[in-house]
Amino acid sequence: MSSPIHPTRVIPAGAPLPPPPPAPPGWWAPPPAPPAPPAPPARLGPPPPPAPQPPAPAPLDIHVTVDVVLPGTEPEPTPSWWQRLNIRWIYNAGCLVVALPLSQPWRTALIHVRDEQSLIGAWTLAAVPLVVVGMLDNARRVEAEHSRPDLWAPRIRAALMRIALWALVIATATALPVETVVYLLTGVRP
Repeated sequence: MSSPIHPTRVIPAGAPLPPPPPAPPGWWAPPPAPPAPPAPPARLGPPPPPAPQPPAPAPLDIHVTVDVVLPGTEPEPTPSWWQRLNIRWIYNAGCLVVALPLSQPWRTALIHVRDEQSLIGAWTLAAVPLVVVGMLDNARRVEAEHSRPDLWAPRIRAALMRIALWALVIATATALPVETVVYLLTGVRP
């Protein structure tokens, strides 16, 4: 059992506490306390008017929308992924059939560059027109999609660009990939 605590000094209520003992000098000593602020001077005359109150905040305008789905009613089904792609299969198949004979001159040019110059030169020659015609095809497709329904010229320009794009894709696909795979696997030009 511990011994009872005996006070060394009793300070009456309301009396100020004695200051703490001074700290020993050194870097670990806390900085000295700042001096107490001076007492405000006594005013003569009436007290100053009170500060104006800030205006009351404006009321918030909150709108809440609640959708109630009654039992037995189902929401409209969303279209399938192939319907959202908006691919016109018959249109693209027709453009592909028309582009097959048109792709042969470009295929011959790519094969000639591949055999006479280099495989990288043939890929460069194939990639630049593909990118340009692909961008033009996209622009013509958007133009035809947003034109008036009775105008045929934007639709014809879009079809011609799609046929040109298919011709370039077919020529590139038939002239370069097989050679590239053989070259990458064996390191020998066939």
